[in-house]
Amino acid sequence: MRIQNEELATLIILALSLAAIGALFLLTGASTHYSYDSPNGTRVTVSGPVLSKENTYQGGHIVLSVKTDAGPLDVFVPAASDAYEAANRTKPGSEIEATGLVQTFKGQKEVVAEKIKPL
Repeated sequence: MRIQNEELATLIILALSLAAIGALFLLTGASTHYSYDSPNGTRVTVSGPVLSKENTYQGGHIVLSVKTDAGPLDVFVPAASDAYEAANRTKPGSEIEATGLVQTFKGQKEVVAEKIKPL
């Protein structure tokens, strides 16, 4: 059985399309929903009501405490982050969705926000 030129071209286009979709998935930084078992460095999404909002004493960063299915979770928003303006407009009781990387700070897991949007 011999592959015709049209069939070969179709297979090449299909392979390139799958490679492009895979690259797009990796480049967009797909995230998973946060759970207590999420390891450090994992990109996650957290959603829920804001329980509290505090500004740090140094650096002018914002720390939001968000109610999640896994319990309260701190979302750290660096002052230089693209998420800072959205976090600054957030008030306790507001529903948000935050995407960022999991890290451990002083023995507690938190998410360092890259993006925040109101729900």
